[in-house]
Amino acid sequence: MNKIALMCDSSADITKQQAEELDIHVVRMPITINGKEYIEEETIFDEDVIRALKNEEQVKTAQPIIGDLTKMWDALLETYDEVFYLPLSRELSGTCNVAINLAKAYDGRVTVVDSTFVCYPVIDVLLMAREMFKKGYTTAQVKEKIETEGELYAVLIPENLTTLKNGGRISPAAASIAGLLKIQPLLSVEQGAIDLIDKVRTLKRAYKEGIAHITKDVNPEDYLWMIIDADNRSVSDELKVYLEETIHQPVEQHQFKSVIMSHTGPGTIGFGRIRKIKY
Repeated sequence: MNKIALMCDSSADITKQQAEELDIHVVRMPITINGKEYIEEETIFDEDVIRALKNEEQVKTAQPIIGDLTKMWDALLETYDEVFYLPLSRELSGTCNVAINLAKAYDGRVTVVDSTFVCYPVIDVLLMAREMFKKGYTTAQVKEKIETEGELYAVLIPENLTTLKNGGRISPAAASIAGLLKIQPLLSVEQGAIDLIDKVRTLKRAYKEGIAHITKDVNPEDYLWMIIDADNRSVSDELKVYLEETIHQPVEQHQFKSVIMSHTGPGTIGFGRIRKIKY
């Protein structure tokens, strides 16, 4: 059986320690604060980004540096037969298409999934891939199964609209009106893209509606479930219990790290489900 390296980028919300424990290789993404560039988990950390966002400083993210991406592939291929790379959703970043084109120069030894995944669900899908490899599936077969059978649906609930406003994702006027009216948006993540699915008046109502959206019309046993928070663990703890009581399934609990939090802002809560791939 070929020795296959599992790889993702740091939008997967995985720490260096977790990556080492799971034997997953992570290319770290750049983060810029007030025009100065850092590398996530190397020269900047979650607490730095949280502080910058709360101070309403200009925080931006970028694709992994191409040289870093190919350098990691080259290093991995010295000890592995193949690399299996699951990047951030193609709808949210150009990384996926860039990596697919770069991989053409590696004579089939680097497989890039045409991804619709984001945040920690990337890790769960990579762990499914590992189990398929153990059963004798090839990288091409696993890539096809993930692209045709893999499904992520999530609901994101930002605590406030400050980060979305500062990042240019909503206008200052819209943010101001929403703040005055105490409107809380519910954002869906489906097919790798983010869209507005609902607006309610209070955070408490938003959390309740978020769980209703994520659990509607599905058999809970067919999915892996999770709740992810951005520096909001006490609320996450309460909602985890409520979600588990609703679906009667275990719920994983994770944290949004610097890359995703730079877009959603501190306080964000995300509910997610990932369809279990049959193999």
